[in-house]
Amino acid sequence: MQWILTLLGLAIGWVVDESFADALIGALVGLGIAQAFRLGRLGVQAAKQQILLQEAQQSLLTLEARLAVLERGKVAEPSDPAPVPEVVAPQAAKPATRTEPELVWELPSDLEPAPAMVTQASQPLPDDIWKPAPETSSRRAERDFAPLPLEPVIAEPAAPRGPNLFDRAIIGARNWLFGGNTVLRVGVVLLFLGLAFLLRYATEGMVVPIELRYAGVAASALGLLGLGWWLRQRNSNYALMLQGTGIAVLYLTVFAAMRLHPLLDSKAALGLLVAVTVFSAILAITQNALGLAAAAALGGFAAPILTSTGSGNHVALFSYFILLNAGILAIAWFKAWRLLNLIGFVGTFGIGFAWGMRSYTPELLWSTEPFLILFFLIYLVIGLLFTRRKLLEMNDAPEEGSRDALLRWSARKGDYVDGTMLFAPPLVGFGLQFPLVQHLEFAAAFSALALGMIYMGLARLLMGGRALLLAETCLALGVIFSSLAIPLGLDARWTAAAWAVEGAGIFWLGLRQQRPFARAFALLLQLGSALAFLSELRSGESSLLDGSPLGALMLGGALLFTFYQLRKAAPEHTAAWERQGLPVLAVLGLSFLYLLAPLFFFTHGTAIAWALAGLATLFVGLRLQSRSFLFTAFAVQLLGGALFLLRLQGAEGDSAAVFSAGWSGLLSASLIGLALIGGMLLAARDDMVRNDVRLLRGLSVVLLAGLVLINLAVLFVLPWQTASGVWAASGLLIIWLSLYLKQRVSFVFGLLLQLLGGASFLMAGPALLGPLNAEGLRPLAHSGFWTPLVLGLAALVGAWRLQRAHAAQELDALSLQRLSELLLIWGAGWWALAWVSEVLRFAPENLQGSLLLLVAAISVVVWSLLSLRLKWPALGLLCTLLIPAAGCVLVATWHSHYHPAANFGWLAWLAVFAVHFLSLKRLAPMLPAPARSTAHVLGCWLLMAVLMLELRYGLLLLSEQYNAWRWLGWAILPGLYLVLMATPRTLPWPVSAQPREYRVYAAAPMALLMLGWFWLTNTFSDGNSEPLPYVPLLNPLELGLLFALFGIYVWARNAVEQSTNGWNRVGHIAQLIAGVSLFAFFTALVMRTAHQWMGVPYALDALLESMFVQAGLSIVWTLIALGLMIGGHLRHRREVWLIGAALIAVVVAKLFFVELSNRGGLARIVSFIGVGVLLLVVGYFAPLPPKRPETVAQDEPPMPVSEGVSS
Repeated sequence: MQWILTLLGLAIGWVVDESFADALIGALVGLGIAQAFRLGRLGVQAAKQQILLQEAQQSLLTLEARLAVLERGKVAEPSDPAPVPEVVAPQAAKPATRTEPELVWELPSDLEPAPAMVTQASQPLPDDIWKPAPETSSRRAERDFAPLPLEPVIAEPAAPRGPNLFDRAIIGARNWLFGGNTVLRVGVVLLFLGLAFLLRYATEGMVVPIELRYAGVAASALGLLGLGWWLRQRNSNYALMLQGTGIAVLYLTVFAAMRLHPLLDSKAALGLLVAVTVFSAILAITQNALGLAAAAALGGFAAPILTSTGSGNHVALFSYFILLNAGILAIAWFKAWRLLNLIGFVGTFGIGFAWGMRSYTPELLWSTEPFLILFFLIYLVIGLLFTRRKLLEMNDAPEEGSRDALLRWSARKGDYVDGTMLFAPPLVGFGLQFPLVQHLEFAAAFSALALGMIYMGLARLLMGGRALLLAETCLALGVIFSSLAIPLGLDARWTAAAWAVEGAGIFWLGLRQQRPFARAFALLLQLGSALAFLSELRSGESSLLDGSPLGALMLGGALLFTFYQLRKAAPEHTAAWERQGLPVLAVLGLSFLYLLAPLFFFTHGTAIAWALAGLATLFVGLRLQSRSFLFTAFAVQLLGGALFLLRLQGAEGDSAAVFSAGWSGLLSASLIGLALIGGMLLAARDDMVRNDVRLLRGLSVVLLAGLVLINLAVLFVLPWQTASGVWAASGLLIIWLSLYLKQRVSFVFGLLLQLLGGASFLMAGPALLGPLNAEGLRPLAHSGFWTPLVLGLAALVGAWRLQRAHAAQELDALSLQRLSELLLIWGAGWWALAWVSEVLRFAPENLQGSLLLLVAAISVVVWSLLSLRLKWPALGLLCTLLIPAAGCVLVATWHSHYHPAANFGWLAWLAVFAVHFLSLKRLAPMLPAPARSTAHVLGCWLLMAVLMLELRYGLLLLSEQYNAWRWLGWAILPGLYLVLMATPRTLPWPVSAQPREYRVYAAAPMALLMLGWFWLTNTFSDGNSEPLPYVPLLNPLELGLLFALFGIYVWARNAVEQSTNGWNRVGHIAQLIAGVSLFAFFTALVMRTAHQWMGVPYALDALLESMFVQAGLSIVWTLIALGLMIGGHLRHRREVWLIGAALIAVVVAKLFFVELSNRGGLARIVSFIGVGVLLLVVGYFAPLPPKRPETVAQDEPPMPVSEGVSS
């Protein structure tokens, strides 16, 4: 059936627009409909098999019980024999032969054999379907056999979980694609399309009456329907396929007769489509075929769209929909078909929504509103009927009177509730109702209120029966829509207040009545009130924010009331998620109370109020022992300080102060800082805070913020220079206080404050160092050079003295050794600043790079000698920064025509690399292994970069134009390096001393860069290598590309073998990368050939528009796929074969979307013929290879590391 619907969709898509894109879309839609029908049939079959399995299990249990009676020689008299159901096909079971004990196989007269299969007669639906079911016969059977000393029944193991939806989709797609000869299927599709086009063109010249054609098509559809009905008892699946095909052909015939040829008018076509829909529904119900019912519903909803004349008669349209939905409602009385209900709902409300968007006006309200109400009620009833049919199949409900047990059973059996049909009608219906009545005041509010009352009444009717989950859900919907009426009728301020109070009351009532859903709704309602309140906040003119203080107060009070009620409730009366939400409630409640400050004050007042409010919150939190209150107190105090700092403004005019607020700013900053410090001191005395690491960290942050604000306060009345002295004294005081309180953060702040006080004297630094020019200065004889040099030397000497100290006295985590290292870095920075600024001032621009390199090399020589003499490892480690410094110089001096050897560059670079490698060799014993390894790798990279730049400059001299020679300058040396590092023989120092660094760590990024170079060059270079001519595969560019890829591949193989011994796994990745790169190489080769030989411009648009390029790509890609599939078949590599098959699929898709769109042309013919012939070769020589066996003996020796490389 799926092939029929796919071809049918293909034909419809072609008829609509005569384009292959629409034909393909139609084929996909047909395939999707077929798969939906197939899934529906599978679901029905699975349900039948489940019923049969349950009946078989029940029969086996009964048989085992009776055999146990016979074995013990005792027969239990049945206390309440059930009536014997009607026997359909009883089958005599053959007893299993046993040697001992001897059994009596004749049953007593009062025990009849259990039938193998029974059918229950149709029962009238009971009136109390919503009530709990009485005890079943199975329970009576348990009571009958209870006195017998039966052996315990061993529980059967759980059935293995079947594949999920994603796995089933993959399995289905794989079975469809690889269920036979895939290449042959592709050929069949292509041949079918070709014959279809040929027949179409042939029939254009034939004289056949149109009426006769349509009569023949309709007769064939009726023949399919008749044949399907005749075969329904012999082969139901095949019969349903025929009937579905016949119905689809009837739909297509009527549509084509109306739209393509004027054989039917719209009214007659609509009548015929309705008749086909009704007929399809009857067939679906009589044969229990959901697929036919779904097809009928789809056709019924599509009929008015297909036959629309644009008149816009919505009354007729909605009346027709009432008839359709009445049919769906009638089917819902007999069948619980969820798919059919969804189709009806989406069709009704979707088309109605589309009409409303296009044609609705307020004048049409009273002719539209009744239909919307009726549609809502219909699908509300359909959802209840679905629940009713599901509950008829359940007979294991608990006893009456136990609400909790009934609710648990109802939740466990939740599949009787269709969530879509339960929530979609009110949500979608109200969503459509709102725009209908939005021009009427309070109409939306009363609509929401009426909807809430409907669902509350429905919940009251269902509350006493088995559908308790449905009743609870209806109650929740009723409360939600009733609450929604408040914001629809009132503004946001009153909405927030009302929702807050309502939420607090519902939460309190939910705690009293033990209703978790009510409490969850109350929390959501309070969240909605908070959002409604926040939506009305604006920037104020008389205060920081403009809003309702009463709303903030009521929100905060309601949330804190909820927090208090939940906190004092017993743990067994609340859920775990509610207890986890206590901090959230506390934070939200306090936050809304804090909003009162910006609603009354501006920035300074708000900041002070928040600082004091934090103190009050801290006090209450300590009394309640609530960490949430403490964290909120710290947060609001820090927020007040941050708000104060964000609004600071610099002083204007001749004021000596830094900030403009003056004494008021000083008082505000001091007050906020003292409040922060006071809160910290208050909290530090509590045992709960002392035992909580997170609270102690919060205290440290609060103390630090308070200290910052207090020290910033002096800037409101003092200049920088004077304030620095105050900071120095303050720093000493803070250090003393930190030692007393053991506060490490404040101790570090005291040190930094002293440094900051010293740095404030250096604000005249630019005047001290002077501009970077030589006007009025002599080289090496001015303060701008000697001051940083002396600072550097003094820091280096101080670092050496600290390093010489034998006893490392520590203060927390700060030791003298670490201070020594910090001073060493500080001194080296000042040393470098002195020499760099001097070179930039006085040296010519073309010599600056070489001089900087020489200065760096000489500095490292001196430092290396001192490190060896003084046995100073830290200074030796500093020598490894030569290569990063030289790299920075290279980056700063590089340009497009950079020549490294010019302007004494050969001497500078030679000195740098000589000093680098010699220092590494001499300092190796005292250097840490990671630093030594990093220095070797960086030196190798920089050496290769300088040599590549020199080689590139030499190749640029060969041609004046921008061509392939420039690209080759980047690839020759790295390729040689990768090949050299892949050789197994031993190389001299430093490779012999650090083999992993040079063979793996240095080469790996180089291989990645070479791979990037390969893709960039292959993409952007047109292959021009003048004065040499362009020959495919034999020109310098493509030879260089192949050599680079070869170097990357052989290095990757050797590196993986040496490092992980796992080439079989990682090597496949390298093979994949190499394969993809070769694919891109041959693709670009076709384009370069077209550019050089055919004159096609080397631009992506021009190349893709060239049919010569498209034909070449199709043939080359098919040749690649041919090689992959033949190789995969010969080597039994399914993954390789599948890659080739995927490439063939890409080629076929390209033929349809690219070549076929070009009407006429030799290139398109060559593409189809070449690809077709190659596909025949693949289909003959390379079928899908079988899977490899996965069981391997454990004692079998491992595969060699080079296995699979040659493939």
